[in-house]
Amino acid sequence: MSKSAPKVAQEEAAGGVFSAEVSTEELKVFIEEADEQIALLDRDLVRLETEGDDPELIQEIFRATHTMKGSSAMLGYTRMSELAHSMESLLDSLRSGRLSVSAEIVDSLLYGLDVLKVLRDSLVSAEKSPPDIGPAVARLESAAEMAAATGGREGTSAAAKRSGGEGSGRKAALADSEQSTGPMPDRWTQHVPQSVRVDVKTLDSLMNMVEELVIDRSRISQINRVLEAKYAGDDLVRDLSQTSSHVIKVINELQQDIMQVRMVPIGTLFNSFPRLVRDLAQRQGKKVEFTMEGLETELDRSIIEQIRDPLIHLLRNAVDHGVEDPEKRVAAGKPPIALVRLSARQEGGHIVISMEDDGKGIDVNAVKQKAVAKGLITADEASRLSMADAVNLVFMPGFSTLEKATEVSGRGVGLDVVKTNIEKLSGSVVTESRPGEGTKFMIVLPLTLAVIQGLLVSVGGTVYVMPLASVTETLLIQRRDILTVRGRHVIRLRNNIIPLLSLDGAPGLGIGRGDRGEQRFIVVAKDGDKSIGVVVDELMEQQEFVVKPLGKFLVDIKGIAGATILGDGQVGLILDVPALIKMATP
Repeated sequence: MSKSAPKVAQEEAAGGVFSAEVSTEELKVFIEEADEQIALLDRDLVRLETEGDDPELIQEIFRATHTMKGSSAMLGYTRMSELAHSMESLLDSLRSGRLSVSAEIVDSLLYGLDVLKVLRDSLVSAEKSPPDIGPAVARLESAAEMAAATGGREGTSAAAKRSGGEGSGRKAALADSEQSTGPMPDRWTQHVPQSVRVDVKTLDSLMNMVEELVIDRSRISQINRVLEAKYAGDDLVRDLSQTSSHVIKVINELQQDIMQVRMVPIGTLFNSFPRLVRDLAQRQGKKVEFTMEGLETELDRSIIEQIRDPLIHLLRNAVDHGVEDPEKRVAAGKPPIALVRLSARQEGGHIVISMEDDGKGIDVNAVKQKAVAKGLITADEASRLSMADAVNLVFMPGFSTLEKATEVSGRGVGLDVVKTNIEKLSGSVVTESRPGEGTKFMIVLPLTLAVIQGLLVSVGGTVYVMPLASVTETLLIQRRDILTVRGRHVIRLRNNIIPLLSLDGAPGLGIGRGDRGEQRFIVVAKDGDKSIGVVVDELMEQQEFVVKPLGKFLVDIKGIAGATILGDGQVGLILDVPALIKMATP
């Protein structure tokens, strides 16, 4: 420990929970390590309920608990170390085969984990009276006694059975490797990754500096093009061009490296959900098998932090609204255990997150009736809605099909929050539902919000950036190709009617005030299953843009998602495609 590291006195560290002085740096490292072990326990204890016959899983849980006990004891945090010791003792009985995995044991371990989380939080908030661990310790001891009394010592657990043959061989090898004091074999040390912990604020600061370099990169490129055109063949200009090309190359590589550092596996978020689904299902008397796929898929850290709440809403909706009670499922010819699957995958520059269940699906007629009853739409509007549009009514604020509110849902708050929050991230939500078979929500998100690929367009002398992720195609049409339907200008594109919107005209009305002759440039943009054609004066170029937030006085401007600095130093406005579609298709 560094002599210069500041000490946190006993009275200052978490309200006096430590038995010795602890430096600020030691406390920070301890909390980071504790978060890792708690996340592992949160994931593996839920797996223990269904995979209790896996000795390697039990060993992994035991190790995490042992690490928590040891590290907290080193800092003198006796409450945490004593609770972890009680959990460790119960796990050791499971590991040795003296006890069998049961629901009561898993519940008691999860209860202990919940108290560990509170103890961890008390360190951060410096509470003067951390929680009493007595009830948790008593429950752990009671679970061990109950399991032993019901025959746990008989060795009837699958874990005990698998301790002979193959199972004992793996455990023996594992024990030997733990007890070995000699050097590890070369094959284990050749590919050990080297890593360091970096504060998130440091990463954000580096990202901000890289963003400024990206802006300068565009500026350098533009100045270089101007000089080459004006002083072609000049030796100094040629040298400057070569130097600028190298600088641009270095900036590109630096940007890619920093972006990669900010990327984290989405599994860091997903791994907290099995416990959530388990508790919700138990509370409602439902049986749910929850599976996850694509945990290794990487996403920008800033986006992961903001999609937690939308995904929690979707999971609660699936358990509360989607899947049926076991009796109803059996009566419908389904297995009593419902399936809920959460998956993630990368498609180009996007991440697609799917959440689906095999429940009863969405009753479109019931949704329409409820929307009309709540005054969200008129009966005439409901009758003209397509199947897809009717399903999407569940995203309207205040919508709920439950007659009675529960602690999980039914208060009209939930799916509207999902759509709003996802659209703030420049993403979209698509819903698919099959009556009697289930529902699927697909969330499409950009890999990062810091830098986007965009198409520069000019309208009335103002330069805009159209996010390339939303652009499906560009068109050059004749004025005669523009039709009028119900007072609005549209075009026909491969048997589809696409409404037109001009950024310098009244929203949704007309195609602009400027005189563009007989031809029109159209940028076709899409959000979900809806498309619009944005009328522009000029299609300029495609490049990367750094996204800058709008000031507090400009955040409410409809159709504008942010701003960027262009290569010539001007400010370009980044268009909000979902908002534009709402403006063109009210």
